[in-house]
Amino acid sequence: MLYISTFVLALCSIVYELLLGQTLSAFLGNTILRYSVTIGLYMSSMGFGALFLPRRFSEKPILGLLKVEFALSLIGSLSVFFLLAIYSLGAEGLLFSACAHGLIILIGLLTGFELPLLVIIGNSQREDSESRVLGVDYLGAFAGTLLFAFVFYPRLGIIASAICVGALNALVGFGISLRNKDAIPEEEAGSFRLFLFLTMLVLLALFAALFYVEQIESFGVSLYLYR
Repeated sequence: MLYISTFVLALCSIVYELLLGQTLSAFLGNTILRYSVTIGLYMSSMGFGALFLPRRFSEKPILGLLKVEFALSLIGSLSVFFLLAIYSLGAEGLLFSACAHGLIILIGLLTGFELPLLVIIGNSQREDSESRVLGVDYLGAFAGTLLFAFVFYPRLGIIASAICVGALNALVGFGISLRNKDAIPEEEAGSFRLFLFLTMLVLLALFAALFYVEQIESFGVSLYLYR
């Protein structure tokens, strides 16, 4: 179960970044530059995230992972719409680029937090699971690039893809946490229930948004066209 979850979470993170890269390319042009910088920033931010994982997260890995997945699902699902919204308010050029790259870095940092937490959880279940978690994570990222290129972007579009991936991210984070809830110490139970509830709210909101995705996309296009 942990390895499947790791695969899906890696898939979600790379798709968020590719969606941001495509959005930058659409607004600012120069596709090769946008994707190169996006992936480079993502990888370096992951490295910094792994290096500077907050100690309180590593000491409480289940709760830490739940917080990370809550943040990733919320930020990732809203990232493209946020960029459309600030563009409609007049942000363009350097300011627009700074906001977009800030999101890229933030998602990369959170993903960097995510991987060592998954390794810690994996080691608590089976010794020497690092190589398996890392291997599955890389495979998930590769699958995400293929799904983005052949399914998400051409069939769903940018906004619908962000909503779908955010919902998937929240669902997996919720599932991992619920499956490991017995490992939560009593003193963490209140905070755990709070973030479990918040993640569930995000998940329900994203599933509800899927029923109105055409209207949401139309509104997003109107922000772009009629600012």
